[in-house]
Amino acid sequence: MRKKNVIGVKNLKLYQKNPEKVRFTSRVKSVREKEDCDLVTLEESWFYPEGGGQPHDEGTINGKKVLDVFVEEGEMYHKLSAYSGLTLHMPVDCVIEEKVRWDYSVQHTAQHVLTAVLSDQHGVNTVSFHMGAVHATIDTDRSVTWETLKEVEGKVNDLIREDLKVLAYYRDAYSLKDLPLRKAVSVEEDIRIIQIGQLDYCGCGGTHVESLKDLRLFKVIQVENYKGGSRIYYKAGDRAFRHLDEEEEILSLLKEELEVNLDALPFHVRRLKEEKEEYKKTAEVFSRRLAEEMVKGYQEDVVVLALEEEDDFLKTLGAEMMKKNKIGVFYREDGRVFVFTGKRTSAKLLLSGLKEEFRFRGGGGDTMVQGFIELAEERKPFVSKLYDRLLSLEL
Repeated sequence: MRKKNVIGVKNLKLYQKNPEKVRFTSRVKSVREKEDCDLVTLEESWFYPEGGGQPHDEGTINGKKVLDVFVEEGEMYHKLSAYSGLTLHMPVDCVIEEKVRWDYSVQHTAQHVLTAVLSDQHGVNTVSFHMGAVHATIDTDRSVTWETLKEVEGKVNDLIREDLKVLAYYRDAYSLKDLPLRKAVSVEEDIRIIQIGQLDYCGCGGTHVESLKDLRLFKVIQVENYKGGSRIYYKAGDRAFRHLDEEEEILSLLKEELEVNLDALPFHVRRLKEEKEEYKKTAEVFSRRLAEEMVKGYQEDVVVLALEEEDDFLKTLGAEMMKKNKIGVFYREDGRVFVFTGKRTSAKLLLSGLKEEFRFRGGGGDTMVQGFIELAEERKPFVSKLYDRLLSLEL
């Protein structure tokens, strides 16, 4: 199992000593060839390995793309595609993707500030942190409302304008008593502390900016309920500005399509939503009436019929069939099948065995089963066998 926590791992922290170093040379220490990749260790590496919620650095080794960087049993492995051409003691030129490293540093520092504000001002603690290529998230120990998060967002941006300095230094377990750490650390020595002004003190092995001004802008994007707390999505720096650009573009398109000014847009959207609900109710009434008329036209008690209507209408039609104590089997050319038996017989038992004989995926109960026949060549034989079963029943 991989060791995700890189805090306190000796000889694996060159990226901490000089985070701006994104080009370096080294030699191959070992190569472990696997079926789908090569796992390479270097005599020295400035790459950041995945850990603490932060993804690994991206980059290249001798022009080969680095697919993953991780720590396992005290060694830092660089995952490359199979047949990388690297051999023992070979000198290598390494390049770390500077924009990716900077972006991750911005998001990680923003997480520390967000966590601090939520804890200090609202008593909400961060349970976990995850950073992806598009957005970053924290999970909290209790629910947070959108109104509270907008207030927190404003406070974080205030702190960015205050330009608090971000310091990184090392302590051992015996010299931590004078520091108000936000959470306990799990190592005894070589403990890296990230301090943001007087706001936050935290043991952390990740990469960070030097000052909050480097965050530039902070935006809360979304919040959802998660395991008794909240999952909060946020973006900082260039990600936040790109998010605003995307929202502005969407608003411009909506204004153009709806032919309204920005201030009237919410009212117009609300009206369209209300109209949609009215149209939906009207459509449901007409669908039910149409289904009633179609059922009246069926002379037989058992109907097997190919129809091209949408799922919702076929379900309405099936409900009307069952009201009239009729059995309906409706299928489409795309492989969708609906079986409505009502109280006449068990739909589940009717299809028993057919799932094994044909590639039919679906489910249901005694009164109705719906599903999909995967292979086109099996659709007609499936319907034919189902029809034969219906004819053999004593209904």
